[in-house]
Amino acid sequence: MRDYLRILIDTMYIIDLLSDPSFEDISTKLDEGNLEGLMSVVTITELVKILGKKDEKRMHATISKLHSSKLSIIDVSWQVAQKAGEIRLKYDIPTIDSIICATGILNGAKHVLTRDKDFRTVKNLIKPIDEKQLRKSLGF
Repeated sequence: MRDYLRILIDTMYIIDLLSDPSFEDISTKLDEGNLEGLMSVVTITELVKILGKKDEKRMHATISKLHSSKLSIIDVSWQVAQKAGEIRLKYDIPTIDSIICATGILNGAKHVLTRDKDFRTVKNLIKPIDEKQLRKSLGF
């Protein structure tokens, strides 16, 4: 579990962790402090866009749950913005993804919990994993 002690969590998994009962086991590990989940503050922008298109009530409920969650929400610093620009330039992934990626790298995450194929291009910087890999590492 050491490699996964601190993980970056991409937007779609944030939605799952906050609202999908099948993710309760992982959410419990986060709540108990056995797993540290990091997210970029720009993920909130994506949450509003993605969920707001489908169900504004759910969007507000999900954002509200973030306030009481144990997730570490990381602001975009000068260093994160610069690193994101370098990642965007070298790997040509979308700007928001490059900010999310830089947030994890500069905050010590070795893995990103994601379904986004764009993160495959930066696997030498931060390794993409899915929920099955995470559960296995947590002993589920």
